[in-house]
Amino acid sequence: MQRDFTANVPNRLWVTGLTMIATGEGPLWLSAIRDAFSRRVVAWETSARADADLVLTTLEYALASREVAPGELIHHAGHGCRYPDQLVSHPHTTGEPHP
Repeated sequence: MQRDFTANVPNRLWVTGLTMIATGEGPLWLSAIRDAFSRRVVAWETSARADADLVLTTLEYALASREVAPGELIHHAGHGCRYPDQLVSHPHTTGEPHP
């Protein structure tokens, strides 16, 4: 698989990562979205569960905090999390896989 995680302008390619943080009360999951252009984190959220709700909440926060042109954002999540249908039909995402 060819992986090119670069972008020529902001808010065109966001990459999501999930990280498990061990705590005394059990695992804490961190979901963070990074803009491939600036390499800065645009949103993050934590949860006791690593599920689609965690990633979708993070995406909602990111979309609320950035100016994203409808249909021009590719949101890549390489961790195997399955998304509900509403993400694919979101007006800001293309719904197309990133090579």
